[in-house]
Amino acid sequence: MISARLESLCLIVLALLLMPGPGGADEPTWRRVDPDHLVFMELTEGQVIIELNPLFAPKTVQQFRRLVQERFYDGLGFYRVIDGFVAQGGDGSDLGELSEVPLIEAEFERKWSDDLSYTLVQKPDFFAPESGFIDGFAVARAPAENAIWLTHCPGVVAMARNDDPDSSRTDFYIVIGQAPRYLDRNMNIFGRVIHGMDAVQKIRRGPVNDNGILRDDRVSSRIRSIRLGSDIEAEERLSALVMDTSSPGFAELLRDRRERKQRFFHQQPPQVLDVCQVPMAGRVTK
Repeated sequence: MISARLESLCLIVLALLLMPGPGGADEPTWRRVDPDHLVFMELTEGQVIIELNPLFAPKTVQQFRRLVQERFYDGLGFYRVIDGFVAQGGDGSDLGELSEVPLIEAEFERKWSDDLSYTLVQKPDFFAPESGFIDGFAVARAPAENAIWLTHCPGVVAMARNDDPDSSRTDFYIVIGQAPRYLDRNMNIFGRVIHGMDAVQKIRRGPVNDNGILRDDRVSSRIRSIRLGSDIEAEERLSALVMDTSSPGFAELLRDRRERKQRFFHQQPPQVLDVCQVPMAGRVTK
């Protein structure tokens, strides 16, 4: 069986092969992530870096930041992990455990604004009238409803909730399998993993016949610590770079992936592009 690290490396190599050549005029450009939007999460399996998105989920990001600064998550585990779906961690409030942390109002979508740096990918999309990117985050859009929302691509981070739309609180999940797009417009998506998905994929799974719940807390993968980038001294903090999805080079990358003209393809795929099939891993530097 191929290890998660080797599989991740293979995907990165394939993505690089399918990108325009280095040094060309149409090479994608990169932007540096604001340290206040960075979260460094240390798991027993390795380091994970998350980019937060207050543009779409300001209240969720605000509460998550506060909990991180209070060291709320340090030592907690991933207690509901379903292979091919999500890894969910926190204090178990989503399962009915008593919590005094305030609930968060639903932030499933936002109104469209002409000043958003939107790059179209597919029209129509499989789950929406169209899909694209805003500042590196995969989004879907319904122009007739004047609405736009973040999508459940692999690596997305969102708050868990119960049936009430305003019942998110502390527990969050990371998408670890195929994109569960049917959850779009139903959950508070507030971030995405930009580095360390190989560590996320090592998180211990729960039993299939018990909805992935790890009843024995001693065996679950644990969060050693989470810190905001802006709370780490500049000389100690890693810098994170992500692709600028509004750049001409990124538009060229999309065209290349849609047309698939490489010699590898002996049967030409249809010229459609799932927004969740665009490689969006970041770069980390000192």
